Amino acid sequence: MARRTSSKTSTRGKVVLMSRSVFCSIGGISERELASWEGEDLIAPVRVEHVRGRIESLYDQDALRRVRVIRTLAEELDVNIPGIGVILHLLDQMER
Repeated sequence: MARRTSSKTSTRGKVVLMSRSVFCSIGGISERELASWEGEDLIAPVRVEHVRGRIESLYDQDALRRVRVIRTLAEELDVNIPGIGVILHLLDQMER
């Protein structure tokens, strides 16, 4: 259910991508929570391949907004993971 975008978010003409650890710190979540949400297809990273063939997960501002929505639904509204998935799917449809 995660929204997978090929374009990177631009803030004032600059592309903003964050490493996994920075993303978790700014989003106020643990890397374990992030891994769980990725496993449930609630959120998806933008992937960038490096020269040495190594792939690093990077996240953009859209993913950060999505984490904030997930946290609000889970922590403030007590919505469970399947319910969060349904709500995110509906929000994605409304954006289109």
